[in-house]
Amino acid sequence: MTAPRTRAEREAAVRTPEEQREHERREVAAHYQNDPEIFSMVLDSRLAYATGIFLDPAESLEAAQERKYDWVRRELDIHPGERVLDVGCGWGSNLIYLAERTGGSFHGVTLSDKQRQEALRRADRAGVASRVRIDLAHIEDIDLAPESLDAVLFVGSIVHMHNRERIHQKIAAALRPGGRLLISDCYFPARARGDRESSATQYIFVEALGYCRLISLAEELGMIEQAGLDVRRVEDLTSSYVHTVARWIDNVRANRARIDARAPGFSRLLQTYMTVGRLSFARRTALEYMIVATKGGGRERLGVAPSPEPGRAP
Repeated sequence: MTAPRTRAEREAAVRTPEEQREHERREVAAHYQNDPEIFSMVLDSRLAYATGIFLDPAESLEAAQERKYDWVRRELDIHPGERVLDVGCGWGSNLIYLAERTGGSFHGVTLSDKQRQEALRRADRAGVASRVRIDLAHIEDIDLAPESLDAVLFVGSIVHMHNRERIHQKIAAALRPGGRLLISDCYFPARARGDRESSATQYIFVEALGYCRLISLAEELGMIEQAGLDVRRVEDLTSSYVHTVARWIDNVRANRARIDARAPGFSRLLQTYMTVGRLSFARRTALEYMIVATKGGGRERLGVAPSPEPGRAP
């Protein structure tokens, strides 16, 4: 069942596609244009602004994010020479991790110039700059040749994109037979109408993060299948996201003065939206999933990724 539109979605529906892309460029980028040093005080050392995978609530954020990076690496199964697109690549966390450990060629896309600059700096420092390209652009404005990509990932980014149906069609056309798609992002249960329209939700997804299209997992899966891809795996990472955000909140509190010295008042925004968001995920009125899909089945891969549930061994 398709969830009712939120106010932000209703407003997006009356814009032209070009106006909506410009809205996303402006409003979404604003949050990520803050000094990368601020986010280095809050996130893990690679700056993943997305959930880790916790097996134990007591383990560190670094350990949980390292597990997530490796999970992504194994699911995408990148071989030497393969081409990978990271949409909403942020400060390069997944892109650089993958470049360090595989022989692929990597193309990142971000709406934030400061993210792009920091990601390129980190790629150079990691010694992988020759295999990493990062564009400052909206994914809908990027030309992708048919069957030119082997893997595509959206980690904490597709939620910011309104025209998901068109984007899935574009990505599916650009994937080669056997190509892989990986998404890690937040979703709302179709029944959670009130939470989608609440003032707290609007604060997080509009005031703090610029623009988000809040849909259900079923809607996303339907778009992926309509684009011609096969859904191979869905993992519920909600409990891990609760622990991830708790670590971020702790880091904001510990670094409040340093954060506000670079962006006055930004620590309050971070703590407020993260605290409200953590409560939503803890109550499961918001959910976090990872989705893996393939074009035409994909390569058969042995092994099972570690369970995201705390206390269960990989």
